[in-house]
Parts: sequence; structure tokens; C-alpha cells
Amino acid sequence: MKPFIELAKAQFTALQLPARSRELVILTVAEYTETTFVAAQHNPMSQAAGVDERTRQLIRSRQLDDAELSPHDSALLRFTAEIVQHPRIADDVFDTARQFLSERELVEALQVIGYYWTFGRISTVLDVEVTKIYGDEPILDTPDNGTSG
Repeated sequence: MKPFIELAKAQFTALQLPARSRELVILTVAEYTETTFVAAQHNPMSQAAGVDERTRQLIRSRQLDDAELSPHDSALLRFTAEIVQHPRIADDVFDTARQFLSERELVEALQVIGYYWTFGRISTVLDVEVTKIYGDEPILDTPDNGTSG
């Protein structure tokens, strides 16, 4: 598990993908993989990163095209949900995501999606119970901000 945890640290310290975008991706992966553990851990972290309750509700209800979402958020959420659900995504979903994310951010989003899909499956297959919520952990945006788990 140690290398897996080290990879998690990189998700919080070495990405250019903004913390808010990262948390949107994580919440969407948690919803579409039905991972209570990841959702519980990241609800408070997403709030600290600037994701409001209404956006979290829209993710939980899978309303990713809702007009209340910004075009950026909708594109990122749809991109994430499509990747979790399908081995390939529709061209229009990818093209829309490319309007809002740099090439690096697209790759980093894919890395976060893959990591949290795996983490979600570990927690669902092994029935990992939520025993501690890490909502007090700092939300990091850049590698210069230190480290967090």
C-alpha cells in the first residue's frame, strides 16, 4: 500500500490541475463508481477547495448538463463520467473538454480518474469502512505548497 499512498501524495502536490477541478473529478468518480468511502473523504476536501454544496448535489444526482454548472465544470464532469463508464469517450465530450483544459490538465485528469477508480474499487471490493474523515487536510494547488495525503 505504501507505493499506492505515495501516488496519492503526488495527486495533491505535483499536478497543475487546480485543486477545485481535481475535487470535481474525484467526486464524479466516487459517484459513478458508487464509492461511499471516497465520497465521504472528499466532500469536506472539495468544500475547502471551493466546490459548493449545489455542485456536489448535481454530481450526486448525475445532472452534469445542468444549466447551474459553468461550461468548464460541466465539460470536466461529463469528461470524467464518460471515462469511468466507457473505455472510449464520444468525440463531442472530448472536444468540449479540450476547450477548457490544457493538454497537460487532460492527462492529469485522466491520472486522477484512474487513481480514484482504483481506490474506489479497493474500498468497495474490500468493504472498507469510513473510520476517519480527512476533511482537515490542506488542499494543495501546486508542488510548492508542501505535501499532504
